[in-house]
Amino acid sequence: MNSTRRPPPMSSFLPPETVDMMLQYGGNLPQDFAVDEQMTVLFTDLREFTQFAEKHDPRKIYETLNASIALQTRIVARHHGSVNKFMGDGILAIFAGDERTENAAHCMLDLARELPLIKQDDVEYQSCGVGFGMQDGKVLYCLLGDENRREFTVIGDVPNTAARLCGSAKSFEGLMTEACYQRLPASFAKAHACFYEEMKLRGKRNLIKVYRIVV
Repeated sequence: MNSTRRPPPMSSFLPPETVDMMLQYGGNLPQDFAVDEQMTVLFTDLREFTQFAEKHDPRKIYETLNASIALQTRIVARHHGSVNKFMGDGILAIFAGDERTENAAHCMLDLARELPLIKQDDVEYQSCGVGFGMQDGKVLYCLLGDENRREFTVIGDVPNTAARLCGSAKSFEGLMTEACYQRLPASFAKAHACFYEEMKLRGKRNLIKVYRIVV
């Protein structure tokens, strides 16, 4: 019997939309590949992770980080999203299609519900809460880099705003813009979303209306 282990599939390491592009274009992707897309972008970020990392050895940091990231990845996939990239101690997830914002909102709701349950016996882990932020709109889905290293990413005001909201969220709190709120089904909005405040985000000239996910 051949005991040689097969390598994991390419889809284990790359976002599905990247795999699709590679299968479609092969090695002929243009260096300046970029397409306009309507997407809902979701950012997550661990709170007080720098302080946590300062006090623990790398393996403990890895265990804590990987437990959080692994669960987040499963929840994003559950709601038909894609983890575009790991951002150190958080993720950037994208959702496409007509139901993109509803899917992203359900994802955010499950993140807020399930992440606090990790390692409940580990008090120190609980100090590493996760914040979430999301925005919907037009992005440029594009290829960055050169022939030595390239990756797909999303560029524009939408991911920037989602990242700013994520940075303003408290532990296990999800914030979204009015653009996202308006795209939600009325039943979901009534049960799981509420107006939070008008917020001045760093780098933004005007106040924006921010809504909060209610668990």
